[in-house]
Amino acid sequence: MSAAAVLTRPAPPESSRAVVGTLARIEVRRLLRQPVFVVAVLLFVLIAVTTPFSEYANADYVVTPENGTETNLDWPVLPGFFVGLGGLLAMNRVTKGASRAGDVLLASPATAFQRSLALCLACLVPGAIALAGTAYVFVFWMVDPPIKSVAFTEFSNAQLFSIMVQGVVTAVGGPLLGVAVARWWRWPTAGAITAVGLILWAVLSSLFRDTSWWERLLHHSSPFALAAYNTEGSSWVQGGSHHWRVAYLLGMCSLAALAACAHGSTGEERRRLVRYSIAAAASTLVALALTVFTGPEGYFGPWDPRW
Repeated sequence: MSAAAVLTRPAPPESSRAVVGTLARIEVRRLLRQPVFVVAVLLFVLIAVTTPFSEYANADYVVTPENGTETNLDWPVLPGFFVGLGGLLAMNRVTKGASRAGDVLLASPATAFQRSLALCLACLVPGAIALAGTAYVFVFWMVDPPIKSVAFTEFSNAQLFSIMVQGVVTAVGGPLLGVAVARWWRWPTAGAITAVGLILWAVLSSLFRDTSWWERLLHHSSPFALAAYNTEGSSWVQGGSHHWRVAYLLGMCSLAALAACAHGSTGEERRRLVRYSIAAAASTLVALALTVFTGPEGYFGPWDPRW
């Protein structure tokens, strides 16, 4: 029997899992050494640790015209901004580095799907980091809530939990998108362009009060969406269901992972991934529709002139 025949023989399931696990550990080590990711995580950890002690608008916070108030509800965007966007850039570079090492990888008993799956599994590391920081801050929200923060008291604990979870999910989705972009778009600055596009999308979605369904759709479709729209003279509590929005973001993550794994697939494997992608896309659209149409409508929240 030739060596080529041995290499092309399908590996048993146990062997496939072992290959993916080994590759995932390698990619995790590469991610943890990526300078962009290291800097992003350090900044996120610093902000997370100091949040409950720096301009934290709890019951003891003194609201004055000089101090103003704090919008602590902005915090859930930070995991997505630092860990998510930082992870996007880092995983994009890690994936491109893995592609440049193609000769070595092709000589190993791993398929293109397994290599992409290993990269996607490495994206759980940013999610774990975001989860730890978010859980730390959420405990303070529950024990010593920032009740003097703009619009904070307008949400139930269940809603606040979902709002926090959204930040964790975006911290996973960013790196997954970085892998997918690196697989399908080989331009050197593709990762940076994608990150800028996400930021512009977030800015656009935050420019309006969701006084209509299409404004609510624009707002919630963005991966980074604030729970309240605050100006110098008013506070607008954005409508929609924060619980269904978690499902929408999870659907976006699954689509990014499926897009990454589809690159290089062939035959029945590709057809199976296409079927999964269609199902995931349909579920994601349903979750977005439920986010927009099942939650409460937006409204003006309480406002203190001293703010």
